[in-house]
Amino acid sequence: MNHVAIDIGASGGTVYRGEVTADDFAVEEVHRFDNRPVERDGRYVWDLDALREGMVAGIEAADDGAALDTVGVDTWGLDFGLLSDGEVLRDPISYRDPDSTATREAVFDAVGKRRLFEMSGITNWNTPNTLWQLHTLASEEPEVLERADALLMMPQLLSHLLGARAAGEVTIASSTQMVDPERRAWATDLLDDLDLPTDLLPDLAEPGQYLGPVADDVAASLSSTPEIVTPASHDTASAVAGLPLDADSAFLNTGSWFILGVERDDPVLSDAAFEQAFSNELGAEETVRFLRNINGFFLFEECREAWREAGEPVDYGTLLSAAREAEPRAALVDTDAEDFGIDEPMPDQIRAYCRRTDQPVPEDRGAVVRCLLDSLAAKVALALDGLSAVVDEPPENIVLGGGGVRNELFCQLLADATGRPVSTGPVEATAVGNVLTQAVAAGTLPDLAAGRRLVESAFETTTYEPRATAEWRRAKERLSALSE
Repeated sequence: MNHVAIDIGASGGTVYRGEVTADDFAVEEVHRFDNRPVERDGRYVWDLDALREGMVAGIEAADDGAALDTVGVDTWGLDFGLLSDGEVLRDPISYRDPDSTATREAVFDAVGKRRLFEMSGITNWNTPNTLWQLHTLASEEPEVLERADALLMMPQLLSHLLGARAAGEVTIASSTQMVDPERRAWATDLLDDLDLPTDLLPDLAEPGQYLGPVADDVAASLSSTPEIVTPASHDTASAVAGLPLDADSAFLNTGSWFILGVERDDPVLSDAAFEQAFSNELGAEETVRFLRNINGFFLFEECREAWREAGEPVDYGTLLSAAREAEPRAALVDTDAEDFGIDEPMPDQIRAYCRRTDQPVPEDRGAVVRCLLDSLAAKVALALDGLSAVVDEPPENIVLGGGGVRNELFCQLLADATGRPVSTGPVEATAVGNVLTQAVAAGTLPDLAAGRRLVESAFETTTYEPRATAEWRRAKERLSALSE
């Protein structure tokens, strides 16, 4: 069968065609389009018209004379849109908007961090989440919520724009800090405590729901009329579904965000998990992804954007070659620090952070990139130390997915910093998992385990062995002090 995976990332959308049989698996990229928050009326929002145009063009490119069976959309977590009588009320606010979580502290005061964790399994204290966005909206613009009759997370909103009925899905919903991970349902008690509306929330279903055919205007240019299906619609849930994990593996999905964790059958709600700031997000086939979010290649990509605007070379080969020549571990930054935003050129923000923390200032592009790669490797290593202290069986290796797979320098730095072998999974792990969960829904594959076996045989892997050094131990200590 032929499946279309639409993956919406922080800097662009990518459309893939996947062909799956019981014995074979293949996925190919067919279309790309831009996606960045746009500023309208003083707010950073999603550009829905441009996104729909890009998605439709991608479906048309995937068709290419081949009958398409299903289409599935995944995005990152957190953001949502509101409907009234089936129409979008306004452009959804991006979580990158500085004002989207203005009432964060009010939520903490009203509920308390420990109770938030008990009720939702999530410990997003510093990164924005849906709960804060909704609370801010209810506090500052209650009239908007009064006009709404449905709240859809972004994958379901974008699917709705393509013709799908309004629906909910557990993997994306679990990123909101509004879902009970044990019941896999909305944490209505928590929402009631915060006087937030629950009647807007759609029923939650596991991945694999059929939501209707694509809209007539989309189907008109196709050789078939594919059905819209919910994959594991949180991009990280799809990425983990697409990685060849075993019982000893931690996963690290690398993109704008890094997601480090392990796959489990049940959530971990212990004091140790709370203290180490790990979260429980829901995965495909009723699994739990016990994980931590780390601000990842977003800073790197923002640097590339600034250099591109300045007319400087930004191809990865040039930048990584310069990074190899730069002094290792000269300066480190906490990529999750509140210093970093989207209002100023990122290289300038990184240099300002280094000045503020009395470190050598990375002046040229190679030094900036090396600073970021070293920092990310050390940041992941610290998070893995924390994870290993919480779970009963610490992971012995890391399976890497996403764009970091292509970055040989980063892969080796990661193995060195963590002291564990790092094996590469698919670069496009999110698209792979999106397609696999569609294939399971369609009945082509009996379960995800069968799909992962196909993936393991379809993609070449590389393993990077660690070269432990005292320098990395000191780097972790330095970064830990910066992060306090």
